[in-house]
Amino acid sequence: MTNNTSRTLTLGAATITVINVGNMILKLSKVMNVSEGEWRPRYSSAFERPLPFPSQSIHIALPDVSILVDANDYAVAVPPGSPYIPRNYQPPPSLLDQLHEKGIHPQDITHLVITHAHFDHYAGTTTERDGTYVPCFPNARCYLGRADWEDPDMQKSLLDPDSVDSRTFGILHQYGLLELVEGNRNLTPAVQIIAAPGESPGHQIVCVHSQRQTLYCLGDLYHHPVEVEQITWMATWANPDTNLHSRQSLVEAALAEDALLVAAHMPIGRLQSTPSGIKWVEV
Repeated sequence: MTNNTSRTLTLGAATITVINVGNMILKLSKVMNVSEGEWRPRYSSAFERPLPFPSQSIHIALPDVSILVDANDYAVAVPPGSPYIPRNYQPPPSLLDQLHEKGIHPQDITHLVITHAHFDHYAGTTTERDGTYVPCFPNARCYLGRADWEDPDMQKSLLDPDSVDSRTFGILHQYGLLELVEGNRNLTPAVQIIAAPGESPGHQIVCVHSQRQTLYCLGDLYHHPVEVEQITWMATWANPDTNLHSRQSLVEAALAEDALLVAAHMPIGRLQSTPSGIKWVEV
């Protein structure tokens, strides 16, 4: 989980590029809904010490569209002094710089999907220019779960001109680029937004299906492989009932399709059935 580089792979007619804009430090024992008595017998190495988690965006290139899933600005999300920043850590180039290195131009992005309204997934949707915030991807429709937009805390934050929400989602709304999603939404014949609430009320994932191959961009449906093996273990802020249902639906589909999976904070992988349950296998 310490990879600081991008990775590109082919999925049918699609080119998938996974970009890490920087690692964040988290300690599972502090953020998971699991008691020490439950995790210590099998997962002490994962829970006892802080671990680095990449912050990843996924670019999907198809002949007719250029789609970005999540957009973080590491400098905004993890400023100096943040408890999430690793000690003596030099983050990789910014999302925009890494996209440019890959020949992906911000003005060519047609769709921007934000899996959910947690700061490390949308801080890079806008940038400051001449004292004013403007969209980083000026021609992209931005898709956000309506339930996240309508959350009372979000609506309150949008009223504060200095908040990250106001400077990102508020700006996209002003520019007429923000589109609120309820349920599932087909973006193209090959790309679909799928509602997967739980991590947040409006959490959503993205499915890419091309030439009989499938990939899911999972957002924060999982943060660590231990959550795959222990499906009821999750972050304390998640809704346990809706999150469990979203995970069960994903497991059923991903196993049937032998799908590739990209979670925002995990390496690319697949699910595999074992005699003891389901596990995450890196690819």
